[in-house]
Amino acid sequence: MLKVKEKQKLNISKTMMICREINVGSGTLIWDYVNLYECEIGNDCMIGAYVEIQKGVMIGHRTRIQSHTFICEEVEIGNDCFISHGVMFINDTFQSGGPAGNKKLWKQTLIEDHVSIGSNATIMPVKIGKGAIIGAGAVVVHDVPSNAIVAGNPAQILRYKERIE
Repeated sequence: MLKVKEKQKLNISKTMMICREINVGSGTLIWDYVNLYECEIGNDCMIGAYVEIQKGVMIGHRTRIQSHTFICEEVEIGNDCFISHGVMFINDTFQSGGPAGNKKLWKQTLIEDHVSIGSNATIMPVKIGKGAIIGAGAVVVHDVPSNAIVAGNPAQILRYKERIE
């Protein structure tokens, strides 16, 4: 069952599938063919078509998640983030040589505020610092410092953004 945090405008497609209870903030737009499982989505967010968000995921306010993105369990995304098309979040590092059937082996991913992730990036269990930019197609296997710009496979720091206060 859908729970709305605040009784205000909420735009949800008729083709969205809610498999379990979710919390969605006011002003959030959810497009067609989205699967949501026991997650929390902040105010004024946009969730594009063909996105899957698994249980326990928390998404901050004013964050945009573009189409064909998969967000697995153990992911937290901050406020004012942009997740481009086709981004994959991974919580299982296959430490045993295959998929971890035991959820205790899964790792957490933390995306801090004001992060931008380019199309088709793969995000392993890492921490991405505030204001970082992840290039399209990057495979992020290590933590990314705040304001870093990274790209490649594996993702490497190219430079740092100038701080704008």
